Amino acid sequence: MLELPHVNYAYLAPELLLIFLALMVLIADLFWWRGNTRILGWLSVASLVAAGAVAVPLFGQTGSTLANALVVDPFALFFKMVFLGAGVLIIIVSMDYIARNNLPSSGEYYVLLLFATVGMMFMAASSDLIMIYVGLELTSISSYILAGYHKTDPKSNEAILKYFILGLIASSIMLYGFSFIYGFTGQTELGAIANALRGESAQLAVVAGVMFAIIGFAFKVASVPFHQWVPDVYEGAPTPITAFLSVAPKAAAFAALARILFLGFPDFAAYWKMIFIVLAIASMFVGNLMALSQTNIKRMLAYSSIAHAGYIMVGFAAANTLAIEGILIYIVAYVLMNIGAFVVVMAVAHQKGGGEELTDFNGLSKRSPFLALSMVVFLVALTGLPPTAGFWGKLWIFYAAVQKDLWWLALIGLLNSVISLYYYVNVIRHMYLFEPDSDTPLRAPVAFGGAIWVTLIAILVVGVYPPFLTDVSRTVARAFGGLG
Repeated sequence: MLELPHVNYAYLAPELLLIFLALMVLIADLFWWRGNTRILGWLSVASLVAAGAVAVPLFGQTGSTLANALVVDPFALFFKMVFLGAGVLIIIVSMDYIARNNLPSSGEYYVLLLFATVGMMFMAASSDLIMIYVGLELTSISSYILAGYHKTDPKSNEAILKYFILGLIASSIMLYGFSFIYGFTGQTELGAIANALRGESAQLAVVAGVMFAIIGFAFKVASVPFHQWVPDVYEGAPTPITAFLSVAPKAAAFAALARILFLGFPDFAAYWKMIFIVLAIASMFVGNLMALSQTNIKRMLAYSSIAHAGYIMVGFAAANTLAIEGILIYIVAYVLMNIGAFVVVMAVAHQKGGGEELTDFNGLSKRSPFLALSMVVFLVALTGLPPTAGFWGKLWIFYAAVQKDLWWLALIGLLNSVISLYYYVNVIRHMYLFEPDSDTPLRAPVAFGGAIWVTLIAILVVGVYPPFLTDVSRTVARAFGGLG
């Protein structure tokens, strides 16, 4: 007789509540507030806050449910809070964006964002290959639709087509790798896989399975050579969605990848570390060098995001507890500074006669000193300079690489940070040294200004007093474990 696994609903409470509230937002859109951007937006924000409030009591607990397929631990809860926080910021700025661009059916837009967040929460908490894939596809399908939400814009149509087709191929390759792993071990739960492989020699089927899985995730995090979709999708998608895609799904993919490799295949680390060294170097150089020639800010930030994926992969190449700390710090910093930068881009683009080209930032310091100074801070953080959170993220990751005798990889990362300084400073040069096309003051909407202030303060507070973030990351990393 088939015995159903025991379900601890308390461990699933944040995800279940968010699913229920997302459906309520959809029903509210259908029957009461059809297309009312503000009400539906604030209902969605309240849904994310409620899910976070339910997750708070789980801090300090460790356990699993659904036959160990889903776990509750500091690592999962850390990422859940990152996803929920990013979702709140994106929805707040989306309300004004939707109103200004007359996008259709705002209820669907918010519901898709909520379901994408649910998928990412499942990815961070999954300890089973099947559950990881379910969470990944829930996030991916929602993201595909959101990328093409400008239905009448040819660039948006191009974005969804490229994103969907290449995403489908990547998911197929990932599943192919999972099938190799299951075929050799007979297991899908990561702990059981690690036990089945303990003491085994490097079997070709397992190595191939891990390699295919990494290829699938490399697409999701926009790593070279699986990055071709990024510039066109980032340029064609609605700008709030571009900000969302550049940080949240990427963080979820890194969280799932850390669980798979660190917990499921620690005995095969020598093989997958080499893969990450190659991916990190390629992503850093290609991303930064391609960003040098971009004149569109969104495309520049797209290539920049490829380089940042490479910096995070240096942590995977180091693969120790300090590297996990660095990955956590870097992801939080990256979420803050990238969302902040994209909100400034939105504020400039949404003004009359504004756009997303580099020339649209000419003389921004004269039209809006606040936006210009905020953009300077975000770009300095993206470069990895003090006193910002971005500095501490890079410092932790590069120091972890030095600890594992990968000092030369850390030097490559530093060299690429210097390269990135050129195109980031170029934006600053246009804002402060060029004359504006118009003397009309540029004022950001209240929602944009609020999101900028939140990200700006967080970046500087962590930059000046890093223990706010580093202590939490150290606790999470030690509870998660590492590879020495």
